[in-house]
Amino acid sequence: MYQLPEYEPSDKVWKKIEAALNEDAMQKSISQLKTYEPTEDVWTGIRQELNTQKTKLIGWQWLAVAASVLLIAGMWLFKQKDMPSISFSEEKLDKQLLFSATDNSQKQYEMIVAYCKQQTYVCQNPEFKELKSELEELNSASIQLKDAVGEYNTEPELMAQLTAIEQQKASVIRKMAMKI
Repeated sequence: MYQLPEYEPSDKVWKKIEAALNEDAMQKSISQLKTYEPTEDVWTGIRQELNTQKTKLIGWQWLAVAASVLLIAGMWLFKQKDMPSISFSEEKLDKQLLFSATDNSQKQYEMIVAYCKQQTYVCQNPEFKELKSELEELNSASIQLKDAVGEYNTEPELMAQLTAIEQQKASVIRKMAMKI
């Protein structure tokens, strides 16, 4: 059937069909047809059939709308996950974490050295000399670490080492002060 060629009849053919339908014989035959009025049961059945079809149709429509909403929401969420986010933050510098220009342990050491110039017999003690040598090594290590860390103290491991050295320096200075 699909392989048959299609033809469109001309206007003359349609006019002949229309004229044949309007003939008196045709009209007379149509008027002689009997009319039937269906019973109330038939109309009730039709109404029920129409209502059930509408309910089914509406159910499918809601299902289609819900599926569409879920699909769109899923696509939006998936797209949001893949989108790069741009953020910025501002860090404030804590002045207490910066190195101070003056080193308190150095001042204390200088006070001990000044005392040693006045009281030379205490500074000649071999234990005191050993503590002084140890303190000089710690001062040298502290200066090297401060140079490596830089102005902003960004390396936690180096800062931990520097803290340990400063604590050792404080301990040595205490020991030196106790000898005096």
